[in-house]
Amino acid sequence: MSEIDRIHWPRRPISRRRMLRGMAGASAAAAFGPLLAACGGATTTPSPTSAPATPAGSAPGSSEPTPTATPEPTPVPAPEGELYVYNWADYIGEDTIARFQDQTGIRVTYDFFDSAETQNAKIATGNSGYDVSFPTSTYVKGFVERKLIQPLDLSLIPNVVNLGAEWQDPGYDPGNAHSMPYMWWTTGVAYDTAKIGETLTSWSALWDERWSGKLAMLDDMREAFAAALIRLGFSANSTSDDELDQALALLQEQKPLLRTYTTDDIGVLSSGDVWVAHAWGADVYQVQAERDTVVYYIPEEGGIRGSDTMVLLAGAQHPIAAHAFINFMLDAEVAAANTNYIGYMGPNAAARAFIDPAILDDPTVNPDRSAIEKLQEILDLGADEQKFSDRWTRLRAGG
Repeated sequence: MSEIDRIHWPRRPISRRRMLRGMAGASAAAAFGPLLAACGGATTTPSPTSAPATPAGSAPGSSEPTPTATPEPTPVPAPEGELYVYNWADYIGEDTIARFQDQTGIRVTYDFFDSAETQNAKIATGNSGYDVSFPTSTYVKGFVERKLIQPLDLSLIPNVVNLGAEWQDPGYDPGNAHSMPYMWWTTGVAYDTAKIGETLTSWSALWDERWSGKLAMLDDMREAFAAALIRLGFSANSTSDDELDQALALLQEQKPLLRTYTTDDIGVLSSGDVWVAHAWGADVYQVQAERDTVVYYIPEEGGIRGSDTMVLLAGAQHPIAAHAFINFMLDAEVAAANTNYIGYMGPNAAARAFIDPAILDDPTVNPDRSAIEKLQEILDLGADEQKFSDRWTRLRAGG
C-alpha cells in the first residue's frame, strides 16, 4: 500500500465574498439550523384545535386551568467540530474544503487514496477512522451487506432534490438509502495525435505492437478485464470461466507491450511517456490543458460507464458533520465548482446552470446519448469477484 497523503485544512475566517447558495450564514448554527431542524430534531407546534368545553387540566369545580409545565424542546443536533474524509487525490474543487470549513467551523482532515483496492482495504476494517469516503458505485451493495457503511438520513440532505432523475433511484442503491452519487465517467482509450498519425477507434489499439513500450493500462482489475472482455465481445461482468480465461490470455499477450500499469493516467499522458493509454475520459480532459494533442474516444466495441459515491462509513464518529458535508457537496454551485475544476461530470442537474459550457459540450466528459448507450457498468459480482482476483494475481505475477 502506498503512502497516503494527508492534508489538515486550516480553519480560516469566513470570506467576505458571497456565500454559496444554500449555505449562507455567519456561523455554523445559522448555516445548519434549517438543515438540522428538517431531520426532526426541533419541536414543531401542533395545529390548533377547538377548545374543549372544560379546559384540560382544570381543577375540579374550578373554571381556571391548572398550570402545566411546558415540555423542554428536543435539542437540535449540532454538527460535530471535526470531520475525517477519505477521497481520491485531485478529485474535488480547489477551494471546496476551505469553503466548507469557512461556513461551518468544522475542521476537516482530508486524506487521499491512490486506488480502489487501497480504499476498499481501509473500509473493510470497519474501523477506518474516517467518516465519509468515495467508493465506486460497484462496491456499495457489498458494503451494505457487510455493514461497512451506514444508512443515510435523507432529511439531513435536503440538496438531494438537485440530483437528476436518473440518479435519484440508482440500481446499485435504491433510493440512495446508503450513498449519494458524486461524479460519473466513461472509460476508453486516449492517444497523442502528435505521435499517432492515424485515427484510432478500437480497443485493439492497446494491443498494437507498433507502439510497444508506449502503451499503458489502468492498474485496476475490473477495468482491465472489462477492456479485454468487451474487445472479445463478452460482457464486462462475465463470470464464465472460459470467457475470463480468454480475457486473461488477451491481457497476458498485451503485457509485454506495456510501459506500465498505472494509477496516474493523467501523469503518463501529460508527460508524453505514453502515446496510447487505457484512460478515464474526465482525466483526459485534465490532460488536454497541458498537452492539447491528446484525444479520447469510447471504443467502437463499447466502453465502461462508472460513478463514484459519497458514503457514511461504519464507526463514523462525526455523523452529523458527515451529513452536512454530503449536503454541501450536493449544492448546485459547489457541485459545479467541483466539476469545473476536476473535469468530471456530476449527477447534479441543478449544477448544469453553473458548469463551464466547454465541459458540457465536450464529448470526452459529457458524451452524447448514442455513445452512452454502448456503455456497460461494472457490477458487484459477490463471490464471483474472486474469479477476477485470482486471474489478476496471475497476470501481475507473470503466470
